[in-house]
Amino acid sequence: MLGFFLTILIVLGLLGALYWRWRRGIEEEIAEGAGIEWEHFQKHEPEFLKGMSESQFRDIYKRVHEPRFPGYALSALATFLLTLPVTLIALAGLQRLGQKLGVLPQPVEMVRYVNLGEVRLTQAWECGAECQLYVAEAFAGFYYFFGVLITWLLIVAFYMRRFHHRRPGYLRDEIIRSRD
Repeated sequence: MLGFFLTILIVLGLLGALYWRWRRGIEEEIAEGAGIEWEHFQKHEPEFLKGMSESQFRDIYKRVHEPRFPGYALSALATFLLTLPVTLIALAGLQRLGQKLGVLPQPVEMVRYVNLGEVRLTQAWECGAECQLYVAEAFAGFYYFFGVLITWLLIVAFYMRRFHHRRPGYLRDEIIRSRD
C-alpha cells in the first residue's frame, strides 16, 4: 500500500509540476493580452472603464480568459487516485457488513443453494464444486468494479458542478458585474 501511495504521489507531483509550468506560460500570455485589451478600451471606449484601475481590469481579464479545465481535471484525477484505497476499504467493509446481515450470500451458500451448473472453462476441463466456489467468490469483483465506478462518477460530478458554477461570463459582463 505504501508503494502505491508513493507511486501516486510521484506521478501527481510530476503532473503538478507540468501543470505549474504550463500555467506560468499561460499567465504571461494573459498578462500580454490584458495589456493590449486595456489599451484598446482606453482608446475606443474610455467611459466604459471609468473608475476602474488597470490592475482591477487585469484581474477580471485573467478570470475570464484563464483556462480552467486542466486544473479541474488534475484535481479530479488526484482526488480519484488518493481516495482509491479508502474506497476499496469502504467497499470491503460494506461487503462484510452485507454478508453478516444476510444481504449478500456467502460464496459457499451460492454453491450450495444456487445451481451454477457445470461451468466449462475449456472444452477438455469441467469445473466442479470447488471451482464453482472460486467463481462465486469472484462475483465480489462485480461489487468492487461498480463501487469504484460509482465513486469515480461522484468525483467527476462534483468537479463538473463546481466547474460550471464558477464559470465567468464574457469580459464586458464581468466588468459590469465588478461595478456593482
